[in-house]
Amino acid sequence: MLEPLKCVDNTTTKREKFGRKISITQDAKERNCALTDSQMCSGIKKALKACQENTTVLEKFIFEAGIPENEGDLPVLIEPVLAAIRQDRYIYIRDLHIWEYPMSIENAATLALLIERQCYPMRVIELSDCLLEPYAAKRLSRSFNICPTLTHVVLDYNEFGDEGCRDFCKGLEQNITLLSLSMCYCDLTPKSGEYIGDLVSKTAVRELYLNGNNLESDGAMKIIKLCTEQAEYEAIKRAEEIKRKEEEEAEKAAKEKELGYRSGEMSASDKESTPGSGKKKKKKGKKKKKKEPPPPPPVGPWIYKLHINDNGIDGLAFGKEFAPLEFIRELKKLLMHSECFEELDLDDNLIGDLGGKEILEGLEYRKEETKLGGVKVLTTHRMKTDTFNSIIKLGSGLKKKKKKGGKKKKKK
Repeated sequence: MLEPLKCVDNTTTKREKFGRKISITQDAKERNCALTDSQMCSGIKKALKACQENTTVLEKFIFEAGIPENEGDLPVLIEPVLAAIRQDRYIYIRDLHIWEYPMSIENAATLALLIERQCYPMRVIELSDCLLEPYAAKRLSRSFNICPTLTHVVLDYNEFGDEGCRDFCKGLEQNITLLSLSMCYCDLTPKSGEYIGDLVSKTAVRELYLNGNNLESDGAMKIIKLCTEQAEYEAIKRAEEIKRKEEEEAEKAAKEKELGYRSGEMSASDKESTPGSGKKKKKKGKKKKKKEPPPPPPVGPWIYKLHINDNGIDGLAFGKEFAPLEFIRELKKLLMHSECFEELDLDDNLIGDLGGKEILEGLEYRKEETKLGGVKVLTTHRMKTDTFNSIIKLGSGLKKKKKKGGKKKKKK
């Protein structure tokens, strides 16, 4: 007698598969740690164990070496983690965060080779306070061009300076997927503004987080210069398009008036005598359209978010008293005309009451004249109370973020 067919629970099978994959990955890491005389990262170990118990996959890896608790404890190394991901082909990884670990050139090359495999769909890579050298930054940037899923890169607290910024931006010249770049507290000077401005104009990067550097007014001006020119050009095109449509509508209305076909002018008898006037047309059912994948992000000088908190934008640098005002006026044009601008963080920069009034005028023009979307603005309170309150009212919504670990910018 034939046995009845048994239903297979695909969900359970999938969960068991994930559980086995997590177990294999954890075993590989332990094996690699034994070969390198090191110990596993406690955070990743706990996360893998939790995923194994809940039969889920670990998508977000947070690696933090930390300080050994006891004398003689084995160090925590990044190499066994990267080797285990490659050995087991762990394709579920999405985000990789490495905190406060001294990344050597060899470590950077190993990570770059992992990314260049193209089978690991990473979205976010963060290397925070990792003592990255300029060459290591350049090597990583070349690998970012090959990863088609990477959209966010964070390199905060790596003091590689202008040289590292130049090499990193040069390596990203062919990138078309990266959207967000963070280089806070990286010891960048006005020279880096040229490299970053060039990067924004040639790639899809549209979110910049550059807090705690020394870009000053000159560097900040170089970043937004091409974006401002593009915004003004688009504003002219929008005005021309509106004018063209108005002229077409006026011409169409004039023709309808001449021919006597405007609504309400035809008599009821004329309507009855019109063939087919009494017949009702059947509505055809609309065919469902297949959802198409979203288009790739546009490449060009567009900026959505600009965070340049604490960058020495004031009139104290080398006697350039009017430099901040010149930059703020350029920024005002961006506020007035940019359709995609969303966030602006200018806090801890002494722009003064004149600069504050320029920002306020830009926000008011954007709201009343161009009718574009709102912009969240965060600025210093060192200006007249009325000006500051008006800016807060028009550009509310952006909150100040705390500095990681209380690390301070070096003073010159």
